[in-house]
Amino acid sequence: MSLQTVENERLLTWLDVERLLKQRTALWTLLPAYVRGVDCFADGMEIRHTTDAAQIDSWLSKLFGHAYQREPMAIRLRIGNATYLVELVHETAGSASAVEQTYPLWQDVTYLPMRDLEPLDSDTPLPQSQQQGSTPAPWISGPSLVSFHSFKGGVGRTTALMTYVAACMQEPNGDSKKILVVDADLEAPGVSFWLDDANRPTVSFVQLLEALHYPPAGLDATLDFFATELRKTSLNVGGLQRELFVLPAALDLAEIQDISVAPEHLARNPANPWQLSDHLHVLGQRLGVDAVFIDLRAGLSELASPILFDPRVDHFFVSTIAPQSVQGMAEVLRRLYAFNRRLPAKQQDDARPTVVLSLLTKELREADHYEQALKALGEAFPSDDALTSGVQWLEAEFLSTLMSIGSVREALDALPQSNRLFGSASEWAKALYAEPMPVQPGIQACSASPVSSSRQEQAKKLYEICKAAEFADSTATSAILATEPLLNLGKHYVKDLPNLLMIGAKGSGKTFTYRQLIRTGAWQDFLIKLGFDPGSIVNAGIFPVLWSGNIEDTPEGEIKLAQYRALEFIQGSRQYLLLGTELQRQIQDALKTPPDHWEDFWDELITQQMGVAEGGLKELNRVLATQATRIIFVFDGIEDMFNDATEAHSIDAIDALLRLPNRISELENRHIGAMIFVRADYVQATIRQNLGQLLQRFHPFRLEWNPESFLRLAFMLSCQAGIIEGDPKSANYLRIEELKEKLERLWGKKLGSEKSKEAHSARWVYAALCDLKGNVQARDLVRFIKFSADLESGRSASTWTDRILAPESMRQAIPLCSTEKVTEAKTEIAPLRKWIELMEQQDIHNLRVPFSMKEARLDASLLSTLQEIGVIYEDLDGNFGDERLFLPEIYRYGLRFETSAAGRPRTQALLKKNIGNIPL
Repeated sequence: MSLQTVENERLLTWLDVERLLKQRTALWTLLPAYVRGVDCFADGMEIRHTTDAAQIDSWLSKLFGHAYQREPMAIRLRIGNATYLVELVHETAGSASAVEQTYPLWQDVTYLPMRDLEPLDSDTPLPQSQQQGSTPAPWISGPSLVSFHSFKGGVGRTTALMTYVAACMQEPNGDSKKILVVDADLEAPGVSFWLDDANRPTVSFVQLLEALHYPPAGLDATLDFFATELRKTSLNVGGLQRELFVLPAALDLAEIQDISVAPEHLARNPANPWQLSDHLHVLGQRLGVDAVFIDLRAGLSELASPILFDPRVDHFFVSTIAPQSVQGMAEVLRRLYAFNRRLPAKQQDDARPTVVLSLLTKELREADHYEQALKALGEAFPSDDALTSGVQWLEAEFLSTLMSIGSVREALDALPQSNRLFGSASEWAKALYAEPMPVQPGIQACSASPVSSSRQEQAKKLYEICKAAEFADSTATSAILATEPLLNLGKHYVKDLPNLLMIGAKGSGKTFTYRQLIRTGAWQDFLIKLGFDPGSIVNAGIFPVLWSGNIEDTPEGEIKLAQYRALEFIQGSRQYLLLGTELQRQIQDALKTPPDHWEDFWDELITQQMGVAEGGLKELNRVLATQATRIIFVFDGIEDMFNDATEAHSIDAIDALLRLPNRISELENRHIGAMIFVRADYVQATIRQNLGQLLQRFHPFRLEWNPESFLRLAFMLSCQAGIIEGDPKSANYLRIEELKEKLERLWGKKLGSEKSKEAHSARWVYAALCDLKGNVQARDLVRFIKFSADLESGRSASTWTDRILAPESMRQAIPLCSTEKVTEAKTEIAPLRKWIELMEQQDIHNLRVPFSMKEARLDASLLSTLQEIGVIYEDLDGNFGDERLFLPEIYRYGLRFETSAAGRPRTQALLKKNIGNIPL
């Protein structure tokens, strides 16, 4: 059955005809150029036009299909085969078209499209008369207006509102705190019942609506009267400086049952459909409040719509994850999105709503309904940016102690217990009372101020620091971050020598850590550098056996100096040392003519340089034990020595090397250790048995960067560049909250002003750089700051004086990071190179996320490998069918994939699911 047939089945009365016309013309905005207007009445329809009747006949036939009859011109209704007559009124071509007003009411907004639509008649031009934009005039000063709405009652809407009120009352910044709460729920009041007799006003919201609609002595007198009455019954919270005003919905329930004036009456004023918000704003000004909180009626009610669709109001929508609540809230968000998309871009950004998922428990967060709620609500209010959700997400946990609140004072005392939501509310309150950031106008480069010049100089210095640190440059500082994997080394190997694999993705800091290790020269010194007590650490020399191809082996270089120190430590001789070229030749010769046992090859490569000609590791260990000396052999650069980990001889060689810790662990009275730095994809490609056990065994030492380490690295780089005062080493000791606060000097608190609903800067950067499982690599962060600083150093404007990196530079840096990462990775990571070559050979371009295996020419083996290294994420829970493969943003730009409209909210949901609880 076609959509048109379904719609025609609904034509029961003339009202259904009018609804279908509004729907198919997007509330009259897609009328053909020759139709000047359509008016529907109970006894028939009148069409004003400038063409011949035949063209109107054709248009109506396309609109109504079989329900349209030509003689007489009418629409057939289903009840009793009645007809709804159509009358044509011809007008001159020069007459003006009627411009329809769109009111902030559900019955109008429901017909606004969520996307651009084409006219029904493709032969006609786009409509000549566009719908009048009813953008409200901005408020220059005065209180903030904040609304709380829900589709269903009983979801914690009023509790959430009062949590924000409590946060404002407790905010330490500023002197006086004044808040007005308006209970605008005219069917099921909430806050009204929390008032005691001493604080119950003699006026109500119902009376305010009536007095505004029929002002006895003018609007000013009306607002002055209500302000005076509310002052008489205000609540003082902890002293005279903190004052709360509450305007109840009604003085008693009888008043609600006979409402003469509702909010929609004020909204139908053609001159100003936003007057209800304006009046509440003025009332707040008369009371001197900082914010007006409005508790709206639940559901799709016109009692709420005039406030709900006002883009100047900060909107909070509260929903549980119950399907009926989510479905209803999704419809609310869809309508709000359709309304807001007509606004100017700046107003659209400012009108971004907040969704509070309420009454959550640990079990509910782990349930399917939680993820389904994220998906449905995210899709209802989409965003063009895959990293930034169209809505701001907040959560409120279920607390039984909050279910029995009976008064406003009780609410103010109890609601701070709601730790998660109260934390968000406190941040909102802090922004409300924060001093506005001084914004400087754009400054031309030729007349740069001292402030902009200083910022540019700091950005240039930051760029140089990051450029040196990006590839573990030897000129980089010797500071090292005590990340969790490195701390685990000290916890496990204080009294025993380390004997392990240090596995990490490309860019995780393997070579950087390797160089830090060999530069210290001794195991004890390395652990001391990480902050461990030297008293109980077993000591050993550190001997580099294999190293990255980026490190040159010279007589006075870091490799030979480290080898000399290690040999001195064990009283060995330098005469058996191999030069870098000799080492490489031995390995390449062995690949051409493989040894019988690669294990013997590696063992001999080690022992011969120690001067032990026979007996292998066992003999070397005996000599060291006799001398009471110890040594740790370290390996890096496996990926440089073996370019293709899938080649048979390379697999054998790498497998034997990675099992060196097994052979060393068999030695009695062990005086030998080994640390092998290796990329994760090489481990996966070469270990053929018990891979899972091996990964689990060395998991504590896997070079992964958690959010805390991520912040510490950003802080250390900022200190080195002089952006943040302090010793870079202090990055190891600061608490995470201290790090976040100090890093505001680098990238601000948010990607916007503190009062904006833009993402938190640290969280946004983490989301932009991580794979969709929440893993991030150190090099990507360094690279991101490098590009951002480079862009910033070239900016002539200085509008963000509170930070070094402007949001514009940060956003522009992500595609540059991705392109460089992919360019670098495809030369070194064989599976990624293979996939890119497959797509290029078959001329596959411009794929969209999400995509299928077939579209991207992936087989199961290649897909599995790309998933393991974080290039692809397979979403098995998103109901996308075969098209369920996603790319993290750090790869998507570089691989030149687009993101579909459906893919963006799902990417945001996956990020929220996998990094939603990170403390950023």
